[in-house]
Amino acid sequence: MTDLLNRLARRWQRLSPRTSAILLQLLLWVLLTGFYILWNSRPNYHFSGPIWPLILMQLGFAVVLFNSLVYLIIPRWLLQGRVWLALAGALVLMYGYRIWMYVGSRLAETYVNIDPSMRRTLHAYYVEKLWADLGSPLAMLGSFVGMLAPMLFPLVISFLAYALVVDRRRLALERDNLRLERSYLKAQINPQFLFNTLGSLNAMTHARDERAGDVVLHLADLMRYTLYETEAERVPLSRELEFLDDYLALERLRSPATTVIEHEVSGPATTQQIAPLLLHPFLERLFAGLEAAPAGPVAFRSHMQVDSQTLTLDLRRTSEQPWPQPYATDAALLAARRRLGLQYPGSTRWSSPKRPSTFTFTSLFS
Repeated sequence: MTDLLNRLARRWQRLSPRTSAILLQLLLWVLLTGFYILWNSRPNYHFSGPIWPLILMQLGFAVVLFNSLVYLIIPRWLLQGRVWLALAGALVLMYGYRIWMYVGSRLAETYVNIDPSMRRTLHAYYVEKLWADLGSPLAMLGSFVGMLAPMLFPLVISFLAYALVVDRRRLALERDNLRLERSYLKAQINPQFLFNTLGSLNAMTHARDERAGDVVLHLADLMRYTLYETEAERVPLSRELEFLDDYLALERLRSPATTVIEHEVSGPATTQQIAPLLLHPFLERLFAGLEAAPAGPVAFRSHMQVDSQTLTLDLRRTSEQPWPQPYATDAALLAARRRLGLQYPGSTRWSSPKRPSTFTFTSLFS
């Protein structure tokens, strides 16, 4: 049962906001129709003739009430601090209900062969003293109390539906934000790194370096993954690790001879799925500033520990001189951390916010 609910929840989240809003409205009107049939058929309020005119009047105003609250009064006035406009809207609805029921009762009396008991009830409640009631605040207060009984259910449903609409909009914004973050990360991969790699490839070609063919193969695989395989919400962890291997292979080929790059993965990467391009920024920003770094030996070491639910990434960068490029405040790294916070809230622990160190990502795999 829990699995079924989870699947339904995931399918619901994948619906567009417009589709989900239409489905919510259809479900609401079905529920309200059933509610008004039961409400107007209760033992102390039973009519021998047709009750559909009364149901149609109540349901029609419920539609107006729902849309006014969910799409105008609550989001555009009340939540934006326009309290007086929201109060004015509530008053318009209260007076509008009185006039709506008056017009509906008149039409029912004139054109529908309704039960005499219903005729008397509609005339007594909604037709008599209309204009006097509209001018009396006390009478309108009584009308508001009378409105609460048939309209309380749609009122509650309106607030619940608004909460669902807000949640759908929040999820849509988060998805858009994630897509923007992913595009930003792709942009970080392509320009500078690509140009530097092509420059190294050009130098190798002129020098007839045998490694030029390896550069082309690694670069082609890296670009294929970046451009064509990262549109899905999840990718196999094994494919993400292959991408990192290709990236580090290019870094080794274009780095000075005094640079040491070590990368190790422990644990099985079999069926786990992960968000694409999630790990690359943490590794890639280790090398930021390598061209401007002082001469001397530099070592980059990364170790990745993988199990069924947890991935631990340990990063180390050692050099004789202070590194010219900051790590923790780098824009690409901050973007990657924002993406983690959105897509995997509460899943990350950082052992050191100041320098490359250990990052533990929990519950990343699905």
